[in-house]
Amino acid sequence: MSELIDQVNKQLKSRSSVVVHAEPEEYLDYLWPIVDDIIPHPEEGSPRAIIVCANNEDARHIEEYFQKAAKAKDLTVDLVVEKGNKLKQRNDLFDGTEIIVGTTRRVCEMYFQNGFNIKKLKLFIVLCMDDQMRAGQKGFVARLAESLPKCKTVLFARNSNDERMISYMEEFLVNHTIVELPELDV
Repeated sequence: MSELIDQVNKQLKSRSSVVVHAEPEEYLDYLWPIVDDIIPHPEEGSPRAIIVCANNEDARHIEEYFQKAAKAKDLTVDLVVEKGNKLKQRNDLFDGTEIIVGTTRRVCEMYFQNGFNIKKLKLFIVLCMDDQMRAGQKGFVARLAESLPKCKTVLFARNSNDERMISYMEEFLVNHTIVELPELDV
């Protein structure tokens, strides 16, 4: 596992985008070390990482995990999902947070309607990109990716060899590389 994390972090230092082949159950093993490497300490102001998930349940699960992991570093994490109080979510974002975890649609909506400050954004992570494309979220991901400042992008997907994924990567990811999980001997 640490080999993959080292490989992703190494690629992120030299490139702007990385596509990681992984199953959704494996995301938690890789997410926090990647975020921790890019956001080592808290800072006042705008978010420094945005993690978009395919659905509310995934977003809540990732946010719960990140709350525990981020507590040791005093980083703040906020959840932005469709089935939540929009006003509270907006106010939480404006109060300042380092890491935003949410559904693609709600993060996109909150960003374009409320324009939260993203000047310090360093990392944009998309989970289950292939599932998001099947669910019709590609446009939201593309709008976010195009409007964000220059930052590192990590896409997690089960299969990046699909024609639609290849087309998306060529269109929206600049200077990307694909990182595959090593096969485990069983």
